[in-house]
Amino acid sequence: MNYKIFIPVFLFISVFIFSCSNNAVNVIHDLTSNEITAKDRLDSAYAQASRKHSPSVKLVLIFGKNVEFGGPTNGKTDISLYSGITDPNNIGAWLYFFNKPGSDSMFIYTPNPVPGARDCIELTALFNFNTLLNLITDTSAKNIISGSLALINNSNFQISTSRDSLIDSDISLNIALNANPVIKFNSSFVPSSSSTNGSSFLYSGSGKSVNMFLIPALGTLNIPAYINNLFGFPQDLWVTNFKKLDSVSVTQNLIIGTVVRSDQSMNIPAPLNITSKAINISKY
Repeated sequence: MNYKIFIPVFLFISVFIFSCSNNAVNVIHDLTSNEITAKDRLDSAYAQASRKHSPSVKLVLIFGKNVEFGGPTNGKTDISLYSGITDPNNIGAWLYFFNKPGSDSMFIYTPNPVPGARDCIELTALFNFNTLLNLITDTSAKNIISGSLALINNSNFQISTSRDSLIDSDISLNIALNANPVIKFNSSFVPSSSSTNGSSFLYSGSGKSVNMFLIPALGTLNIPAYINNLFGFPQDLWVTNFKKLDSVSVTQNLIIGTVVRSDQSMNIPAPLNITSKAINISKY
C-alpha cells in the first residue's frame, strides 16, 4: 500500500465524516486552540459537579479572568498552559462555582487547559473566596463582588437563568463594549443616560484588561432598591470590569452590568425614557 496516498485520503475521509456532525467545528477548534467562551465548558462543569457531589448542585457564580476583547476572540479566555510561564498575571481562565442546596459547601471547576480536552478540572480543595478576591486587582470591582460573594456563600442565592437561554460571554461583552445608551446613576442614585461604554472607555490608555462575572444580582447587588423607577433589572447579571492605566499611570475602572438573556432589557420610564441592556455599576 502507498502510505503517502493513504494518509491524506484517510484524513480527508475523517474530516468529511466529522463534517456531518454539528460538533465538527468544535472538535477541530479544540485541537488547535485553547481560546474558549464561558459556556464552552459550562455543561462539562455541571456534569462533573453533579456526578461527584450531588445531582442537585446549583451554579452560583462564573468568573472570567483576563477575558479577551475585540476581534474574533472577543469574550474568550486563553487557557493555554504556556500563557502563565512568563507572567502568571496574564493567565486567562474561567472558574465555575457550584453549591448544594442546604449546604455551605462550594465546588469549583475550571476548563482543562490541555489542547483537545473538553472537560474541566476540579479546584475545590485548592480554592476559597479569598483566593478569588486576590485575583481581582482593582478595588471597585473587589468591593462589589466581595459583597455579592458573602451573600452567595451564606445563603441560597444561585443563577436562576437556564443554561439554554443564558447568553454567552462573547455576547455579553459585546453589549458592555457597545451599548448606547448605558443606564447610569449618580451618588444620590438618580438615574441618567450615558454614552460611556467599554469601547469608549478603552479608547485611550494602556495596560488594558477585562474580567467578567456572572452573578445572581437581584438581592445581592441591591441596585433596584436605590434607583427609582428602574424596571426589568434581571435576576442574574453579567458584570464586566474594564481596567486601564491613564496618561499618568493611574488605574481607571469601568464596571458594566448586562442582561443575561437576549430578550431582556432594563427600562426607566418618562420623562427619561431610557431602554438599555447595560447598566453602569461603577461607584458613580
